[in-house]
Amino acid sequence: MSRRAAAFVLGLALALIAGGALWWWLQGRGTTVRQGAPSPVEAGPTEKLTVDLFFPADDGLRTEKRELAVTAAPKDRIRKIVAALLAGPVSSGAARPFPEGVILGSVQLGEDGTAYLDLRWDGHADPPSSGSTEEMQRIYSLVNSITANVPQARQLVLLWNGAQRETFSGHLDTSRPLLPDRTLVTPPSAALAK
Repeated sequence: MSRRAAAFVLGLALALIAGGALWWWLQGRGTTVRQGAPSPVEAGPTEKLTVDLFFPADDGLRTEKRELAVTAAPKDRIRKIVAALLAGPVSSGAARPFPEGVILGSVQLGEDGTAYLDLRWDGHADPPSSGSTEEMQRIYSLVNSITANVPQARQLVLLWNGAQRETFSGHLDTSRPLLPDRTLVTPPSAALAK
């Protein structure tokens, strides 16, 4: 076989592999799952789970304990945690991380512990604008809440309307997986003193 023919066969094989990987990555991402609705795979018996949710506040991220009805499926737990965050806190002094109307589209969880969240806001091509502190709190509200309560999720990739962005508001690099950052969490004693 000539070098030209070998290069053509190798290029074709690589294109097929890349196309297959892209298809695998995008499968299931074309449909939006209603906020909090489990897929048929994640349906099953539920149990009560106490989780720590991290909500934006003036002094950082405030922890709020919440009891959620979840299945054993990690993706179901992620969906329920995000739904609770988007619904907002029950205690005063904290705020919801995103404006009303932002919902969770699909959730993917890789074997390497990377959770992929697709946030959607109908009629808004871009995430809500914010300053650097608000952007950090929004993003890490999700990252810290998911990684603290779902052991299978060790890092988070955020998508907006199905696409990964370099940044949500121009201050934080969201083009890579994000690890939890506990330095943003307000100690419980400091939150009570306010």
